Amino acid sequence: MKKTLGVGALTTLLWLSGCTGGSAEKPDPVADVSGELSAERVDASWPVQFATVESFADYQSPGWVTLVQSRNYRESVEQLGSGVGAARAHAEAASLFKQAALLMANAAIETYAKTPQETDPVGAAHLLSVGYALQGDLEKAREASARLDGVDDVTASWHAPWKAWLASGATWPPDLSALPVELPPPTPGQWPVIADAPHYELPIRAEGDLAQPMGDPGSLVALALWHEATARAAAGDAAPMVDVYSVRYRFPVEGAVKGGELSMPFLYASDMLVPADGLFLADLLGAKGAAAVDAHKDASLTAYLASLSRRDGKVNAESAVDVATALRDAIVSHSSAKTGNEVQRHHRIFADIAYTGLLRNLALVAEAEGDREEGGKLRLLAKDASNEHTGCAVALMSLAAWDAGNRYPSRAQEIIHTHSNFYPSLEAARYGLDVLALRVGRERVETPGM
Repeated sequence: MKKTLGVGALTTLLWLSGCTGGSAEKPDPVADVSGELSAERVDASWPVQFATVESFADYQSPGWVTLVQSRNYRESVEQLGSGVGAARAHAEAASLFKQAALLMANAAIETYAKTPQETDPVGAAHLLSVGYALQGDLEKAREASARLDGVDDVTASWHAPWKAWLASGATWPPDLSALPVELPPPTPGQWPVIADAPHYELPIRAEGDLAQPMGDPGSLVALALWHEATARAAAGDAAPMVDVYSVRYRFPVEGAVKGGELSMPFLYASDMLVPADGLFLADLLGAKGAAAVDAHKDASLTAYLASLSRRDGKVNAESAVDVATALRDAIVSHSSAKTGNEVQRHHRIFADIAYTGLLRNLALVAEAEGDREEGGKLRLLAKDASNEHTGCAVALMSLAAWDAGNRYPSRAQEIIHTHSNFYPSLEAARYGLDVLALRVGRERVETPGM
């Protein structure tokens, strides 16, 4: 079961982020670990492998440039069209919509399960059922679904496929074809939009004719599954890599992924550094958990860097920043050595991507070690390092989902607002988040000292 941070720890993290939109503060360096980064390990990373312009000639099409430099998934999907590049872009899109749906799941549970009120709409049971299902708590998902038995509710058509899936054994993925949304057959290069939110209004059980507009999480799940199927179709024989590449952003209900080494089209300009990093992350988020660090540190550069970031056996945020900084500097140095000791613009861009991606991945290591506070610090530090070419929308949406699960909707609302301008289908998530924001705001007003 997902654990939330205690009040003290959460307050610390919100202070780190400024609480009013400020940036996380970078800890002062505490150690020089550059001597522990061997030339062989650094040279094996994709940024150094692509040190020369000629080496990444295959990735200079408009679609790849849009994906890497602008991080615009919609335009890159349309520009790449088909093939393994399109598979990568569709995989990013699938993860984006999964994290938005997980945000809605966390918001619904925090609102209607953690702090229920007598006036909550009957249809909240549907939101809870889907939310618990995505979190992998199928018993609670069925309990919430049962509360809608024999009830004529506006969520009925949206809940029907989920109820059928829960009754059938809940083997992922569910068949959501009966949802009241229209999606084309999975076709690489297309970008379907479900932008008709709110999808319904939930009658509030109070005096007067009051109702809560709501977007449905099923629309986001359906889009995620569509892009995932499209990514596999575009990848062809490389289809298994879609799951490995996307392992960090799967729903908890999906379970573990059988890892494998990533090919260069999935590794290039990603948060991972070497082909073995995909297998490491799959094991980290699977059965091995934090033990995956020692199991993979000989082959996986990310696992090795995680081991260097530990203090007293666990990843420490300050040490992680030192390690990431040393990596960034080493990448620039080793890359320039391949181009006549001249530092080129893409050397710094690639090094920045590696730096930010490492912080994101080390956050997952910290959380696998049971330290959500250090993991939270690293998530915020990664956000602080995000710019045009490092500001991955998927990672930011994952941060928004994390925030919702910790009853901190403000930053999540900003993230949704920003990205729904580019991806209108994300607007559905705003409604569930707004309900949480209202409830949290009421708590602060009613609780002295808040």
